[in-house]
Amino acid sequence: VGLVPENSAFAHLAQLDDRGYFAAGEDCASGTPGVFVAGDCRCKTVRQVTTAAADGAIAATNACRYLDQLN
Repeated sequence: VGLVPENSAFAHLAQLDDRGYFAAGEDCASGTPGVFVAGDCRCKTVRQVTTAAADGAIAATNACRYLDQLN
C-alpha cells in the first residue's frame, strides 16, 4: 500500500477518508462492527514499519475483545 492506498475494493466494508485511507482511530476500529484496520491502509500521520507493527498488535487485541463480547 505505502503512500498510495489501494483500499477502494474494500470501501463497502468501512469508511475511507478523502485520500483513500480507512478512517480509523488509534484503536484501529473502522466504525464497522468487527472490522479493524492496521498499518498503511489506515489514516495516520507516521508511516513506518514500527507503527504498522504496533497497529497490528492493537487491531488484533481489539478484534479478540470484540469476539469475546459475542460469547
